[in-house]
Amino acid sequence: MLRSFVAVLTAAALATGCLSQSYIIPKKDLRALAQTPPEQRGQHVRVRQAFEGEDAPPAAPRVDSGTAVVIVAPGPRHVHRVPAHRHHNAPSAKNESDKAWFWVVVAIAVGIGLAATEGARYDGWVQLNPMHPVHLYGPMGEYTWVPLAQLDPQTAEWAQKAIVRPNEGPWRPLGRAPLDRRGWAYSILLGSAQMPSVYGNDKVGFMSHIQIGGFPDHHLGVMLDIGLGWAQNDIGATIFDSRWGLELQLMPVDAGPFHAGLFGQGGLGSRIEDGPKDASRQGVIYGGGALLQLELTTHLTLTGRAGLTRTFGSTVADITGGISVY
Repeated sequence: MLRSFVAVLTAAALATGCLSQSYIIPKKDLRALAQTPPEQRGQHVRVRQAFEGEDAPPAAPRVDSGTAVVIVAPGPRHVHRVPAHRHHNAPSAKNESDKAWFWVVVAIAVGIGLAATEGARYDGWVQLNPMHPVHLYGPMGEYTWVPLAQLDPQTAEWAQKAIVRPNEGPWRPLGRAPLDRRGWAYSILLGSAQMPSVYGNDKVGFMSHIQIGGFPDHHLGVMLDIGLGWAQNDIGATIFDSRWGLELQLMPVDAGPFHAGLFGQGGLGSRIEDGPKDASRQGVIYGGGALLQLELTTHLTLTGRAGLTRTFGSTVADITGGISVY
């Protein structure tokens, strides 16, 4: 249900598209123009503006008002058949960025859902009456309960699970436990990054990081990092940049609600760049940088990430921020 809802919202946003400077003559109007006297064909031409991502023809010689009208008598026409441009067969950076945006929206929705459940989950201390009931489950599914004050060591050793309920006695929260990263982890980070262009410079565009992994220790974790980003190059065409890698995070600094550390990663990258040049690239990427976190709950932080990545012969900067759920 959530995926369908996100898909509808994304489809509605993408349907508006981005208008290009190309215009299409509808087929029926093209036929009508062919039946119009050549000197009159420019007086009334029907066109429709195209969207970005559709075929963009190469530049042609400019025509001005003084250009003579040349009429060629009908006769055999020599047609030079040119192989189809790779644009039709290769992935389009604009199309790939549109697809990636769907997954970014899904990742944001997942992050919001996790923040509202795991992130907001109370993990701390409460004050109970000594006779507060404690519900106990044994190794074979057996069940019993005892007042908290009557729990003995043997019963505690036997129990596989113990549960208390706030509505079964006085319940006074005393405060959450500090941030605990141990266990699985999820982050969604949004911001900007530099992306190498075939035109010889680095362009700044949107970048996202979708991360999932785990922390065997509070200070050390391993995350699968999926970086999806896009920008515009010097001719206004789209660069699509995707990065897939493993990221090692070391978070040694705990200063009250503030936390800091470092990350390093390595993996594979892919770049697709629209335009007249063949700009598709794949290769190894690696990099590292700094992590800053503001603790919100025991399992939820605001996270900032800044680093440098070596990709396709360039060293590019990357700054993002978002939420992490542990």
